[in-house]
Amino acid sequence: MRNIKALIVDNEYYSRNLLRLLLKEYCPEIQLLGMADSTDLAYDLIEQHQPDLLFLDIMMPQDSGFDLLKRVAKLDMEVVFVTGSDAYALQAIKYQVFDYLLKPIDIDELRNTIEKIKIQWRKKHKKEASKKQALEWPDRTQEIKQISIPYQNGREFIPIKKIEYCKADGACTWIFMENGTKILSTKNLGEYEKMLPSSVSQFHHCFFRIHHSIVLNLSAIRKFNRKEKYVELRGGQQITIAQRRSSAFLDILRKMNLL
Repeated sequence: MRNIKALIVDNEYYSRNLLRLLLKEYCPEIQLLGMADSTDLAYDLIEQHQPDLLFLDIMMPQDSGFDLLKRVAKLDMEVVFVTGSDAYALQAIKYQVFDYLLKPIDIDELRNTIEKIKIQWRKKHKKEASKKQALEWPDRTQEIKQISIPYQNGREFIPIKKIEYCKADGACTWIFMENGTKILSTKNLGEYEKMLPSSVSQFHHCFFRIHHSIVLNLSAIRKFNRKEKYVELRGGQQITIAQRRSSAFLDILRKMNLL
């Protein structure tokens, strides 16, 4: 996660620099992009840098901090008021500011504010990352119905619910169907492991690499012998569970409410 980009807006030189020094000493996760002594300069810096966080004094010679917030209301950033009076706390709530610090700044209060901002920032960052992933791989948010298997004259389309398991054969893969037939594909097993759905929460048919050479459709399991470490499929085949995959296999059965 990147640093939190911030600006300081305060008409008092001493206050600006004191806050700058405190942030540098005690809050290294804050990346200070600049400082402004007026709302006009602050507006220009905000437009230029698009900060994540704004430390803002309220009472300044010309416009107030509230006037600045009216001008940048549509921007997505957190605001922390840093002021010498608590008389504006109620008004600050109406503007949905993140926090309200009184001068002279207490170091512990400043650090506490930054910690709360970091928690908020992590949640926001995680949510944005999830949205980005959904946009980049939209096909993984919907259930895959079938896969295509290349053969000499074209491709064969197979419903994944009909697949019991896939087994590696060198650089190729045998696909075993529920009706007892099997199909040879020139793709390796790793490609099918990536292609077939593996999320219990999203997909009805969930595939799991139960052995280094086998990817299994968990919905094809009829019995599970915990002592002997093997599963029996609907067609009667018995497949051994690799020791190093045993723990993960049990976890996924729990997620499916089968244990």
